[in-house]
Amino acid sequence: MKLNSHLFLVFLGIVFVSFNLRAPITSVGPVIDLIQLKYDLNSSMAGFITTLPLLAFAIISPFVAKLNHKFGHGLTMFFGLLLIILGELIRSYTDIYGLFIGTAFIGIGIAIGNVLIPSVIKHKFKKNVGNVLSIYITSMCIFAALGSGLSIPMTEIWGWNTSLAIWTILTVFTLLIWLPQLKKSGEYNNSDDLKIEEKMKSKSIWKSPLAWWVTLYMGTQSLLFYTLIAWIPSILLYKDFDAHFAGMMLLLFQLISLPATLLVPAIADKIRHQKLIATIITLIYLVGMVIFLFAISKSSVIISMIFLGLGMGGTISLAIGFISLRTPHAKKAAELSGMSQSAGYLLAAVGPILIGFIYDLSKSWTIPILMLILLIILLIFFGLKAGRDEVTHH
Repeated sequence: MKLNSHLFLVFLGIVFVSFNLRAPITSVGPVIDLIQLKYDLNSSMAGFITTLPLLAFAIISPFVAKLNHKFGHGLTMFFGLLLIILGELIRSYTDIYGLFIGTAFIGIGIAIGNVLIPSVIKHKFKKNVGNVLSIYITSMCIFAALGSGLSIPMTEIWGWNTSLAIWTILTVFTLLIWLPQLKKSGEYNNSDDLKIEEKMKSKSIWKSPLAWWVTLYMGTQSLLFYTLIAWIPSILLYKDFDAHFAGMMLLLFQLISLPATLLVPAIADKIRHQKLIATIITLIYLVGMVIFLFAISKSSVIISMIFLGLGMGGTISLAIGFISLRTPHAKKAAELSGMSQSAGYLLAAVGPILIGFIYDLSKSWTIPILMLILLIILLIFFGLKAGRDEVTHH
């Protein structure tokens, strides 16, 4: 993949933006007990801290394509990064109200990046979409794992406030790297894109059956991911494993996804339809969840995390890849990105709460895990529909 100086700066900007799209959220979970103690929050309010960014994703995502159309990708993403910086500082160094306001700002800023970057990749790297998506998703997942893995060690040194705020340094650096894109923000559409757009002006992406299959795929994999991130440690504690082992398994679950995030988008971009690869990676996910249901030894838990992590990495990569693969041009990709991620993160926000509620009723993790197994089976069906060799005409 050869890049001229302009494309190299775009590529560098995309990679650094990806560093900021998960770490500010995953860093909160390990220190949530300390935040709860500091502000005397009940469990519901503490849980809302982790759910709030997902709700922000769901609410803001549909509007990002319109902002992008009006202001260009350079200025829109710049505004998103500013919101993340502001949110990180307000969350860490104000009061209980700032905790929630700052978290909301972070969620809005990240939502802009979530929606915008896949469409920028489709527009700027038409011949290398799969390779650039692979690097983008893998970078995002690496820093998601670093966010949760480094949170406790940094808290022990500086306290939870600074351990969360320290990610501001990375976001400021990203802002500087993104600056050259402000000069190029007016270059979003080329003549081919504009001709296609003119023919499709009256059609809404929300009326496209194919877009809904992509949205259902995105939503289901998001629900599975955020539910597992929220509850893997609790499930392992319920199975009588110690807290240290539970934490290590959560980290393994995220790190083992990296080979899949690197390979799946590149492979998917080179084949006509993605039905087979969607089925294979979801079956891997299914095997992992079944093993996790019956796991009673450390070795069986480790095996389940390997399968779950590979399945998770593959499905999240394919979900983001579908945004590009199922659209004819970058503007429509931004619209599908907004639609699929809005509905997807709404489901993701409901998932951990619903699964926790079912556990409270049943006093067992068997029924919740069986529900997750059912969702993975549904994901196979959604993947077959979203993986067809066609693009949306809405």
